[in-house]
Amino acid sequence: MGDRLEELHRAQSRLAERLERLERRVGALEAAAGARPALQDGEDVQPTAPALPQGSLALLGRTLLVLAGAYLVRALTDGHLLPPALGVGLGVTYAAFWQLRADREALAGRIHSAAFHDLASSLIAFPLVWEATARFELLPSPVASVALVAFYGLGLAVAWHRRLATNAALTTALALLTALALLVSTRDLLAALLALLAIACGVEWLAWRESWLGLRWPVAATLDAVALLTIAVVSRPQLPEGYAPLAPAVAAAALLVIPAVYVGSIAARTLRARRAVTAFEMVQGSAALALGIAGAARTLSAHGLGTLAPGVVALLLGFLGYGAAEARAQRRLGPARNLYLYSTAGGLLTAAGTGLLAPAWSLPIVWTALGLAAVALGRHRDRTMLRVHGALYVAAAVAQSGLLLSCARALGGPVPPDGPLAWTTALAAVAAWLLLATDPSTRAASTRLPHLLLALLALLAAVRAAQAAVWGLLGGVLPQDAGVSAVVRTAVLGALALLLAAIARRGSLPELGWLVYPLVVLGGMKLLLQDLREGRPATLVASLAFYGVVLTLAPRLMKPRAAG
Repeated sequence: MGDRLEELHRAQSRLAERLERLERRVGALEAAAGARPALQDGEDVQPTAPALPQGSLALLGRTLLVLAGAYLVRALTDGHLLPPALGVGLGVTYAAFWQLRADREALAGRIHSAAFHDLASSLIAFPLVWEATARFELLPSPVASVALVAFYGLGLAVAWHRRLATNAALTTALALLTALALLVSTRDLLAALLALLAIACGVEWLAWRESWLGLRWPVAATLDAVALLTIAVVSRPQLPEGYAPLAPAVAAAALLVIPAVYVGSIAARTLRARRAVTAFEMVQGSAALALGIAGAARTLSAHGLGTLAPGVVALLLGFLGYGAAEARAQRRLGPARNLYLYSTAGGLLTAAGTGLLAPAWSLPIVWTALGLAAVALGRHRDRTMLRVHGALYVAAAVAQSGLLLSCARALGGPVPPDGPLAWTTALAAVAAWLLLATDPSTRAASTRLPHLLLALLALLAAVRAAQAAVWGLLGGVLPQDAGVSAVVRTAVLGALALLLAAIARRGSLPELGWLVYPLVVLGGMKLLLQDLREGRPATLVASLAFYGVVLTLAPRLMKPRAAG
């Protein structure tokens, strides 16, 4: 009896040791798969999957059995043993069950098994949504889009919960293909666009969590393609046959959601999370703004509707861009290159917004006011980008007023006088240049590019004013004598070149010196192309002599004065 008790005791000890070893192995598996540390912001969530298991063929076989179950429901539905609505409901429930099984498999550490379950579930659900809409006609296209987004959300949630990169990629690819298939079948542009916007929101949320950034490219490309198609179709006088009805105002509103999604995502990542702007964000951010704002404006204007909504959105985003740039400059929110993104976007959007909101005749006034305000603020806060944008706004105002065109035409002969609006923008260019030229914080040559642009605009205005004055004094003579007219224009260009050289000699206004030789070259080209062709010996003597004096004196005047 004692021997049996001793033997039983040894067996119990061996069993306890085996249970202990088994518990340690299970704990190790759970620590490797299900008990991973929480994801931190900025951490790469790409999982390191184990090597392909030897049971891959078994997993593939199991997947085929799962698909066979789905086809059984399909066969019962086709054989009228199940009503179509019940068959679709069973199919969706069946697919959702296997998606949840993928979650459980991932929890147990069986990553490949979870991927196969996800593939089977997606191969059941997404084609089922399309078939219920295109074949059985049980789901209207808006309901089908909702079902598509709902199942995509479930798959993405499982992938995010268990850090399953393969599952996220499979679910995203099949969701995009299904959205395009539904668009081809139903011709419902709005439903497809909204479904893709919802998918983009999910992917951008993952991007904010620094997860699977590569998914952003295919989603954005698909969304942009459908947006382009929407703009092209809705901009026609009538929708092509077969397309679902879509009002231009509704299409414009949907298009304006695109920049809202991507600008919001970029702002969240670069401002709140203080991350550097990526290549995708620069490319897709620009595309989203162009498709959303310009596309909405084209859609509305093609049907004679006002562009108030896209103009307001552009102007609001432009001001937000400037605000973000100022916040970055003051509080160092993110890398320095983000500042250029914010400020450039702010400038372009502000110009686009004012262009859509203001009447064409008032644009020179609006852009002149913006330019002077930006130059003054840039000087006050020592912001180079504001100085640059101010110069560009003034240049746009001068071009819009017609002054640049009249300057170019005046080189070839008499032109009608410019209106007060053109001279107002010219005076604004001179005022903006004086504001920057007297700014003590811009002594370095590298900071004087805005000065150069404004000085060029002021120079063009001076050339035009001088020509207009000469034409006013000799208006009865010049139009009848092309040779004398050419001599006078050459004299004006040469005199201005010498004046700029004399002023630049002092060294305090280097941008004027930078304009001397381009002006001399312009005068030389005019001499060759116009004076020699239109002049006669008497006028050519004056042109050649005067231009020779310019070529002789300009380099000497450019030399700085000797010290003392």
